[in-house]
Amino acid sequence: MSKLYSIKCPNCSAPLAVIGGGRVQTITCAYCKSVIDLNDNYKILSQFKNVVVPQLPFKIGMRGKIENVEWTIIGWIVYKDEDGSRWSEFLLFSALYGYSWLIYEKGIISFSRRIRDLDLRKWQKGVATLPIFYKNGHYLLEYGESYQSVIDFVQGELTWVAKKGDKIECWDYKGAKRETITIERSANELETYITKELDADEVYNSFKVEEKDRVIKKRGVIDRLKEELEDKNRAPFIGIVGIFTALFITIILSFSADRVLYRSFNRDSNRSITINSDAFLTKIELKGDIKSYSLSLYKGAKKILYIDNSKVFFAKKTLNRSWSSSAVGADIYIKLDKGVYFLKIKKIDPITNKSINVKIESGVIRLNYILPLFILILLFLVYSHIFRKVSMLSMSLIALFIILGFAFNLSLLVLIALIYFFMKRGQ
Repeated sequence: MSKLYSIKCPNCSAPLAVIGGGRVQTITCAYCKSVIDLNDNYKILSQFKNVVVPQLPFKIGMRGKIENVEWTIIGWIVYKDEDGSRWSEFLLFSALYGYSWLIYEKGIISFSRRIRDLDLRKWQKGVATLPIFYKNGHYLLEYGESYQSVIDFVQGELTWVAKKGDKIECWDYKGAKRETITIERSANELETYITKELDADEVYNSFKVEEKDRVIKKRGVIDRLKEELEDKNRAPFIGIVGIFTALFITIILSFSADRVLYRSFNRDSNRSITINSDAFLTKIELKGDIKSYSLSLYKGAKKILYIDNSKVFFAKKTLNRSWSSSAVGADIYIKLDKGVYFLKIKKIDPITNKSINVKIESGVIRLNYILPLFILILLFLVYSHIFRKVSMLSMSLIALFIILGFAFNLSLLVLIALIYFFMKRGQ
């Protein structure tokens, strides 16, 4: 437990509680905004006059846990940058762990602590734009250059003398998992901090912030996806690359169909055709005077397909409709096993002198079916990951299985993917 002792403000006689330990040098009165030097007989160093104090969820004296350590808010600084943006940094104190910072900016809450084991030799030589490596992670300069933080308001205890208008030059290096390394250079010293964004609800609950005072920035789908892609875990990347690789292979294979037959018929004809692959679909493309002909396909004595201008027979089912009377072509996609088939073309209008063109290809993938399916699967999996908390790696594997399953007509893969999804969703 931190020791607490009280003094009176030498300017307005308001009681001031000091709990921040031996490194605290100043305290700023919450009533008259006087900055008091605790090391020089409580001398008034300056005053923050005519400053509008922002209303924030956190206040000096609040206590809460961050990373299983209990902290007390003892100080508060409001900064602004050249663009006029403002944010607050609250000085935290723990009797066992010293000092850290709770950073608040428009509903985003982060935890920052000073680090002393970062090798800055290259940085100090003037190569500030190079990536920074720290504990197996790499961090990239976020804005391409430094920026200036200007002190706009101070309240409570601080470990140094802060005056309104003091400037600090900052370099932010962004890493994975919403972590940032910041190098700060003031007139007196160079300091390095590592900052990690926290779950706002958890912090509010820990510090017992009332519901009406809580502000949480709403993150859109793009923000959440961006955070996932910034994760240094490479497993999601492998899964995502696998998904798009499967789609790319599917597209390439769609242009490599095997032509089985391409011929024009103007009378009754019988032909033998051979299907060499059953991995994908077989496409029968009809063009010309299709309403004057019928087409039948047999494997041995078994009728596989029949079609004319009034009905279609396939897989033991008869549909009492076909193409319209004005149609000049038709595309038929069917799943055929490997083997030899017998094609029969019959002229049902004996007086016509027009022909019918028949083109048969095996190993065909329907892109107009796969691509929308791919997009729907991807959107569904993104939704499941963000709102159902299923891991990106699991989502990637599920998507990969479904795409391959539909592309290669392997229903077992689709079934496995769906079972895996519901198992993960239930965890």
